[in-house]
Amino acid sequence: METQVAPTPRAVWYQTYGCQMNELDAELVLGDMARRGWSRVEQMDEADIVLVNTCSIREHAEDKVWSLLGRARQLKRERPDLKVAVMGCMAQRVKDAIVDRAPHVDLVLGTTTFRNAVQDLDDLFAGGGTVVRTTLRPDPLFLPDQDRNVTVRPDRFRAYVNIVRGCNHACSYCIVPFTRGREVSRTVEDVLGEVQALVDDGVREVTFLGQNINTYGCDLGSPLLPELLAQASTIDGLDRLRFLTSNPFDMSEDMMARFGEIPKVMPWLHIPAQSGSDDVLRRMKRTYTVDQYREVVGWARRHIPGVEITSDFIVGFSGESDAEFEATCNLVREIGFLQSYVFKYSLRPRTHAARQLPDDVPEPVKRQRNVELLRVQDETAKQRNAALKGRRLEILVEGISKTDPTRVTGRDRSNRLVHCDGTADLAGLMAVVEITEINAHSLIGRRVAHEDVAGAWSLRPAVGA
Repeated sequence: METQVAPTPRAVWYQTYGCQMNELDAELVLGDMARRGWSRVEQMDEADIVLVNTCSIREHAEDKVWSLLGRARQLKRERPDLKVAVMGCMAQRVKDAIVDRAPHVDLVLGTTTFRNAVQDLDDLFAGGGTVVRTTLRPDPLFLPDQDRNVTVRPDRFRAYVNIVRGCNHACSYCIVPFTRGREVSRTVEDVLGEVQALVDDGVREVTFLGQNINTYGCDLGSPLLPELLAQASTIDGLDRLRFLTSNPFDMSEDMMARFGEIPKVMPWLHIPAQSGSDDVLRRMKRTYTVDQYREVVGWARRHIPGVEITSDFIVGFSGESDAEFEATCNLVREIGFLQSYVFKYSLRPRTHAARQLPDDVPEPVKRQRNVELLRVQDETAKQRNAALKGRRLEILVEGISKTDPTRVTGRDRSNRLVHCDGTADLAGLMAVVEITEINAHSLIGRRVAHEDVAGAWSLRPAVGA
C-alpha cells in the first residue's frame, strides 16, 4: 500500500496594492494556500513565501512594489530558501522585466494565471526554476474565480464576488485593458453558486465586482446585471447587495429603475466622473459629456430612493487648465457626492495618452489640485451628512472600531461609515444608530436597537437612552 506524504506546511506573508478586485484576487490565492495547510504570518521575516499582489494604475503603486521587493531581496540573502512571488496587474504589464530587475523573484503570475500560485510554489520548493506566467487568457473556461475557498476572507459577514473581468473601453489614460484584457463574464449560475456558498458560511452582504460592471453579460448575449441582482436577492440569509464599478456610458434609466425595484440592492452607486470638463473628458476618451453624467445621476435619484453617489476624479490630466479644474470642483459641489477618490494623473506606458498627449501639468500643480479637490469633497460630504444628525440609520456591524475600543463600526445602507457604542459580540448583526456627530468621512451615534443572533431585535430602555 502506497504511503501518502502530507504536504509541507508553509508560512505566507502577503501584501496587496490596488483595487477591490486585487483584494479579492489575493483572497482566492490565500484560500488555495489554506487548502494546502499553509498559514499566514504577520511579519515578512517569519515567512517561507513572500507574496506581493500588484497594481499598475499609477506609477506610485509600482514604486511601492519595487521598494517592497528590495526588502525581500535582503531577507532572501539571509535565507536563500525563501520564495518570492509577484502577481497581478504590474506582473502582467512588466512580465520578465520583474525578474531582470529583481532576480531574487521566483514566480511572476499575471491577472489570469495567478491561481497557478500553489502548484508553481510547490514546484519551486521541489527544486524548480523561476516561473513567469503572464499570458492573458480571455476564455471563460480559464476564469480564475472558480472553485473558491469561501472560508478564507478578511470579513466574516461581507464578501466580494467577481462577476466580470477585463474592460472593453479604451480610456486614453488607462492601462487596465492591457493588464486585464477584454471583458469576460461568468455565468449567472456560476456566480449564484458562489454567493450561496458564502451565505452558507455566514456572509450577509455581497458586493459584485467588475472593471466595468454594467456590461456584465454582454459577451454572453445581453446585459445581465439586473437579472443577476434579482436572482441573488432571493437567496435566504443574504441581506444586502452592492456592485461596482460603473461607467456612466453603460448605464440606462431602465437599469436604474430595475435596481430600485430590488429591496436588497443598497442605495449606493460608485460612478466615476473623472472630470467636470467636457474637453478633458474628450481627451480622456470617456465617451460621455458632463450633461450625460448629470442625466445618469438624475436617473439614479429618480428611481433609487435615498441613493448616494460616490466618484473618482483625476487631476492634472494632459492639458488641464485652471478653468477645467474649477469645472471639476463645481461638479463635485453640484452633484453632492458622498465621497470621491482623487488621484493625480500618472502617465502609463502603452496608453493613448502616453503616445499622443503630453504630461504637461507640473507636479506641484497636480499636488495643489489634488489637495483642493479633496477639500471641496470634504466640505460637500459634511453638508450632505449634516441632514442626518438626529436621524436613525441601520448598519451592519463589522466589529470593534480601529480607533476606539468602546465603539463598533459598520456601514449604513448608503455605505456610510458609522461608529456607535457596542461590543465585539455585535459583529455580523444589524443595529439601529441615532446619529449624534457628523464628520466628512464617518458618522458617530448611539445604538438604540440591535439584532440578536436569532434575528430578533432588542430595544434600549427608554429611561436613560
